Amino acid sequence: MTPSDESHAARLRYRLIVACHLAGTALALFGLVVWYGDLLQVGGWPELGIALFLAGIVATFGLPRLLARRWRSPPAP
Repeated sequence: MTPSDESHAARLRYRLIVACHLAGTALALFGLVVWYGDLLQVGGWPELGIALFLAGIVATFGLPRLLARRWRSPPAP
């Protein structure tokens, strides 16, 4: 890969990690709204809200770490 290809790939990977953070946060917030709000069901829907909230937390904190670990460069000799 040329240096410009490497920087382009790094830029795309960074954007994907940031998108995972944002999407996970949005999912967690939506889970809280479903859990406590009257959006889908009057009085909230705790079962679905908790599941969405936990999935959002995992996506916010776990998925970017997993992607970064997968894309890490091998150590130079």
